[in-house]
Amino acid sequence: MSLSCDLKPDCVSVTRTVLLERTPLLLILLVAAYLRFANVSDNPGWYTDEAAHVDIAHHLLRGEVRYMAINQSTLLFARPPLFHLLLAGWFGFVGEGIGTLRLFTAALGVLSVGTLYGVARRLSGSTGFGLLAAGLLAIYPQAVLYSRFGFSYNLLPPLILLALMSSSEYLRSGKRSWLALAALAIGLGVVSDLMALTFIPALLLIVLLRRWRDVLWGLPLTVVPFGVYAGVMFLTVPDAFLFDLGFTLGRLNALSPIGQIANVALNYSTLLSQDFWILAGVIGLFLLRPNSLKLAGLLLFWIPLILMGRTVALHSLSAYYLIPLLPLIALGAAGLLWYGIPRVYMLVSNALTEQMNGRYSRWTKIGAGVFVAGVAVVPLSISLKLTVDGVQTQYGTAIDPFLVNPLDARAVADYMNAHAHEQDVVIASPAVGWQFRANTADFQMAVAANGEDAPHLPGNIPAERWAFDPRLANADWVIVDDLWRNWGAVHIPGVARMLQTLENWPLIFEAGAIQVYRNPAFKPSQ
Repeated sequence: MSLSCDLKPDCVSVTRTVLLERTPLLLILLVAAYLRFANVSDNPGWYTDEAAHVDIAHHLLRGEVRYMAINQSTLLFARPPLFHLLLAGWFGFVGEGIGTLRLFTAALGVLSVGTLYGVARRLSGSTGFGLLAAGLLAIYPQAVLYSRFGFSYNLLPPLILLALMSSSEYLRSGKRSWLALAALAIGLGVVSDLMALTFIPALLLIVLLRRWRDVLWGLPLTVVPFGVYAGVMFLTVPDAFLFDLGFTLGRLNALSPIGQIANVALNYSTLLSQDFWILAGVIGLFLLRPNSLKLAGLLLFWIPLILMGRTVALHSLSAYYLIPLLPLIALGAAGLLWYGIPRVYMLVSNALTEQMNGRYSRWTKIGAGVFVAGVAVVPLSISLKLTVDGVQTQYGTAIDPFLVNPLDARAVADYMNAHAHEQDVVIASPAVGWQFRANTADFQMAVAANGEDAPHLPGNIPAERWAFDPRLANADWVIVDDLWRNWGAVHIPGVARMLQTLENWPLIFEAGAIQVYRNPAFKPSQ
């Protein structure tokens, strides 16, 4: 649109419309950016999964496929390549570290807010509804928190929103191009995080409901990106790829069918009791319009939720599994406010009219409006206030006992990089050890190298996969933090035994809750 319109009425009207639409959207994006970027480097504390992404991307920048002590493939850790390839590119421009990782995922969070606006506006036909949905995602506490963590799952929300738009348009129009776009969006999600596999059955149901013959070509498109990845791996490291794929798929059905049903029920009841946003989102998804959006939204929410909830917890330590569903929850909450509030207003207004013996007055309307506005605004205001406080001070999370204080971690890194040689072997939690120049493995690797199974690693990893020997007997240094005490020693007998052994090692350095132990037989490298 030309900037000079000579004050023509039509041009002025268009300009006013654009400004009225874009100004609120810009404000929403600014709020989303502030809540996700402010003080993000150290708030909240560092988590082990973030360090894993940093380490994998660090090695990719150097032409290696490796995570700490294990090389050739990262699929053993359920880490497909897309997120880490993008992250490695980002690191190449801005430098490596958890802080720069978090800038990347915070930007993805803001991108998700803008994407939700576009998707909701297009599918509902209402700019106001699009702004409401984007505004709710911008301030949704869980969406803010997990955008501030450097989790690879943050790449999924924009892709899932693209799949939502495409599958809804496919349901409405039947155009196969929309199905192809939805399938490829989910397929790209699979090569970012394997949890995106849970969206494929949802797309299958959508296709069956619209035109079952499209299953024959549409569903194979979802596996094309992973097929390309698998082809490259087969050509380069086939044995490592097959080993990792077998172990990873074997972990997906660790519970019995009865256990899986019980786990889904526990997850669902826990989520509803802990987060009023989820309850609002679940209800609101049923109110969405048009029906194509409602159906696509419900299937893309419920099917993955059930499939993920079969085998893992979706709360507390594992609540980050919900990240790809958070925009759908915000969309549902917007549906509840946009379509549900007018119904509630009429119910309250009618009830007040009955109480006044059928007299409907201006005060009846005001009273009903104040009540309904209070029901919506008060919880949102309290929620936003707590979120802002967390951003400005220190974000309290359910996983605080497993986080590392960044200041303490930096102090330990300074000590280790000044005293440990690059050829030394260090056992440490990734959230601390990613900073070291020495050969570093985490405690699960030390256990697995000893021939014992760990929760996330098998005890029979082929010898050629080890970049160095990470067993405790070969370690020069061991760094212990709260993750060892609060999780490792509780779930891994091998870690508990290592802590007992460390009682006989000299404590060389300490920063907060992090202790540095040195092997009594240690001889400084020349």
